[in-house]
Amino acid sequence: NYIGAYAPIKKLFMRQVVFLVLICLISCKRSDKIELSYFGLEDFPETKCCKSDSIGIQVLDALSYHVLRDSLVLVTTRGHNGYFVEMYYLGSKQKVMNFAKKGLDTNQFAHARVFLNDKNTSTEFYLYNVITNSIVEINIDSLLENRETFNYKKVYLSGYSSVPDFCKYDKGRYLVQNKYFSPVKNFNNNVDRFIFVNEKEFNVTNSTYSDFKKYNYYLSNINQVVMFSDVTKNRLWCASKGEDRFDIYTRDSLRLLGSYIGPYHYDVEYVVGEAGGDLPLVVRDGLYSGYEAAVITDNYVYLLLGNQKYKSEIPKSDVISDKSEIYKLSWEGKLLCRYILDRYVYAFSMDSQEKYFYCTVDENRQLDPKFVRYEL
Repeated sequence: NYIGAYAPIKKLFMRQVVFLVLICLISCKRSDKIELSYFGLEDFPETKCCKSDSIGIQVLDALSYHVLRDSLVLVTTRGHNGYFVEMYYLGSKQKVMNFAKKGLDTNQFAHARVFLNDKNTSTEFYLYNVITNSIVEINIDSLLENRETFNYKKVYLSGYSSVPDFCKYDKGRYLVQNKYFSPVKNFNNNVDRFIFVNEKEFNVTNSTYSDFKKYNYYLSNINQVVMFSDVTKNRLWCASKGEDRFDIYTRDSLRLLGSYIGPYHYDVEYVVGEAGGDLPLVVRDGLYSGYEAAVITDNYVYLLLGNQKYKSEIPKSDVISDKSEIYKLSWEGKLLCRYILDRYVYAFSMDSQEKYFYCTVDENRQLDPKFVRYEL
């Protein structure tokens, strides 16, 4: 009788346990779904409209302008004058030097483009050679001291990453995105996203390129990202260049913490086009300019969204009417401020005091870009 009296209580207890287990299972499923977060323009707590001011440095055949250390302007050119980069003083507008000499010798380049270290106080920057798929890490003080005798040490990423999707991870190692990684589930090669490249041990023959037959699709033309990280924050970001999406990982374990889509939620369609070499080539149906560049500080992340979206065909007009935007976020992905620029921008840098954006603007597809400044 004593045991029977507690039977209803036991039954109720078991029901509660089952209910709690179900709640836990549902919570786990929900936590997985939380990894994909959507945000809109209305979610920014602050919005600022910015009007550009001309800098007064205009280089013939220029491709992009970047300000380094608040005082130097690195201008990437097409190399028609024998050098791929020109350097100017920001204040006096006087030329400092030419470098990245055009040629095929050891210290010369068949092609070279400037990429800044994303930190806005950095004294290092990179030259990227799209033809040989190599990078050169340059210390500005060493370059200015040695000038023509500066030794360009090239690190080859061939076979791993066909675009400069990389960041410096530690001394002697770079973290790159596997060019066969797919951002689209329908075209999956089943590979890990990240690969470590040791600058001293890399062998071109021992790369993923030689094993291309084990993959299903050629994807590097759609998986381009702006990649950057911070040791103290233990964060690694990958911002898509073809969609308004960015992913945040832990830096040490490369564990995905969350994926953020917005603010325009591009409805991108992917199709299989012509063969990309020996594999089917996956392309976007249309043109979508996502996050073009980034600048980071100790506390904030600034992302440049190109904000061009054209279905199927690019407009025939040479005039570019699109406007770009820069978003200020915390390292955890919290939205802080939306900066609306008055022109289309595809490259930018920032001063150490976080007072100005220095941007390369494109107003006409047939003309050279211009160098301007925006006050934050």
